[in-house]
Amino acid sequence: MSANQTMFIFIYLLLILKMNIIYGFDAGFIELISSRQQNKDTTHYGMTVCALCRVTLDYLKSTYNVDTAYLDTKFDETNGQCQEDIVQSIISLLRTSQMKGINPWLYSATVKTIASANTKTDLKEMFKEASHFDSESFIGGSKLIMKRYQSTLVAILESDNYDQGRKTFGEMLHTIQDFYSHTNYIELAYNSPSDVLGKRIFGANEFASADMRTCISCDEQQCQINTNIDQSVLKTKLLTSGYFIPFGFNFLKKFKPKGKCS
Repeated sequence: MSANQTMFIFIYLLLILKMNIIYGFDAGFIELISSRQQNKDTTHYGMTVCALCRVTLDYLKSTYNVDTAYLDTKFDETNGQCQEDIVQSIISLLRTSQMKGINPWLYSATVKTIASANTKTDLKEMFKEASHFDSESFIGGSKLIMKRYQSTLVAILESDNYDQGRKTFGEMLHTIQDFYSHTNYIELAYNSPSDVLGKRIFGANEFASADMRTCISCDEQQCQINTNIDQSVLKTKLLTSGYFIPFGFNFLKKFKPKGKCS
């Protein structure tokens, strides 16, 4: 396990352990009934719920030597989805195991608070490019992740504000998820997590410059068969991302530059 993964687990556990007050939570404007949607895209909410549950099981297995093999089958590692009863299954496991210092009744509320804060980022920060790595905002996006990472630590370690810590953590996860879905990181054939996110700010030599063509024109069918990313970007392995402009909101945002991705 990497140091980065260890710290994320540490933060998460601080959010669910040794809590005596049951906080209320706002489920957000798009709360899914299930974290597993057959034949549908993976959502921020569902992915976050499944990831938190996966981290929880890994921790219980490594720290308490709990047998979680029967729950491992509830995860689909290829799309980030999991079965809809996974949270309740973990609550049942926590209740029967009776591990000291762990409050099973707060588990569901904690997961929902983090996942809802993640989802709300699309509404509250729709036009904030750094929150989504839009418009090649690699410097701003990586700065925001580091800022919210530190804010989460301050909230739970210095201010004893667990509720705010959960929400900030969820917002940070949204930006991390958008890095992988809004950029060409996967198209560049990277098959492991970025070693930049949460550790440092992207350098100018790691992503396409403002005047560099990054995408070519193609119709929908051609784009599905062949990537529309310019070959020079693929050869140099430079990062790029799309310029997201919601329909009807051109008056609020700049137009997509010529030769850039959308």
